[in-house]
Amino acid sequence: MRPDRLRTPTRLALFATLALATACGFESPDCPWQADAARAPSAGCFATESGALLVVQGLNGKISLPGGSSERGESAMCTAFRETWEESGLQLVPRERVAVFETGFYLYRCERDERSGEINPPAWRREVRQAFYLQPAEFGEYEWRFPEQVALLRELVERER
Repeated sequence: MRPDRLRTPTRLALFATLALATACGFESPDCPWQADAARAPSAGCFATESGALLVVQGLNGKISLPGGSSERGESAMCTAFRETWEESGLQLVPRERVAVFETGFYLYRCERDERSGEINPPAWRREVRQAFYLQPAEFGEYEWRFPEQVALLRELVERER
């Protein structure tokens, strides 16, 4: 049998899995900020609760803010909303932009939406090991994906208190 024929069932299985996930409601909630014109290559949320910062731990073990790459035509606020949901399971409302990093990453201060549940990253995404709130005193106990951001994040958390 030719090798290219072996790939066809794999492609079909992948397509069927994605179609099933979509049909079962595994898509992120609709973004309510469709009219926002600000665009960025990536965006995420800065969110605190009881003086602790929401972080996600990647598959590599490093922690970072929830966020990621924008989809085609997506506003930066919608990217922050979608990526945070995909990585934490939380529906957070992006408010004002608090930073723009050298990479073009837009960071928004975000608040929990009243429809949001608890931290529960969608299992089918498999982007992160876990999401949790981290106290500033514990920042040094973890390896950060972007260590150059830690000082700013500590300062922003202090402002929120």
